[in-house]
Amino acid sequence: MREDVVAIVSHDLRNPLNAISLSATLLEREAVNERTTKTAHRIASAADRASGMIRDLLDFTQARVGGGIPIHPQPLDFHEHVRRVVEEVRLAWPGRRIGFQASGEGRGEADEGRLAQVVTNLVGNALQHSPPGTAVRVSTRGVDSSLVLEVHNEGPAIPAELLPTLFEPYRRGAEAGAGRGSLGLGLYITREIVLGHGGTLDARSTPEDGTTFTVRLPRHPPAKGG
Repeated sequence: MREDVVAIVSHDLRNPLNAISLSATLLEREAVNERTTKTAHRIASAADRASGMIRDLLDFTQARVGGGIPIHPQPLDFHEHVRRVVEEVRLAWPGRRIGFQASGEGRGEADEGRLAQVVTNLVGNALQHSPPGTAVRVSTRGVDSSLVLEVHNEGPAIPAELLPTLFEPYRRGAEAGAGRGSLGLGLYITREIVLGHGGTLDARSTPEDGTTFTVRLPRHPPAKGG
């Protein structure tokens, strides 16, 4: 019942939030002074964060109640798709360095929207948990029948006792209280998307080498059903 309520409320909140976002955008375009522009921008940013939380709640409910997050693979260039998403993240974090490199054959199949969600979640997580002056490194590789994504940051090591439960829902870091946190569903949803592709998601973290999340997807995900 609790999960049903969360799903219903989350779904119904989208319409008023969309109205807030649209109104803030219009206000920002037509602002007559700098103060109004900044106010409109803050409203739009807050609405975007709230929309992200609602999207996470809906995905969480789908994963828990609906038997997993649905995946719709299409042919794509893995390297190019990840590169485009990294460019979008760079725009949202203009003060941070995000490196990218690719190797091997990148042709395969994946759900473009869901893969973008995986990249955004992992890179955003790496940025949140690493010092401002350090770089986040993103790499993609085509290896035989697999497509591999790695996201590395130089932040403090994840305590060993937390690693076994890292991908469980509602795990929040200290940054949540500082205004950059979320509901703690990002890594859980990321893992569910990877599992939906028939892949794996692992994390390794040491004080010497930093933290690396590794996604390994089959180049051609297995067909579902039938």
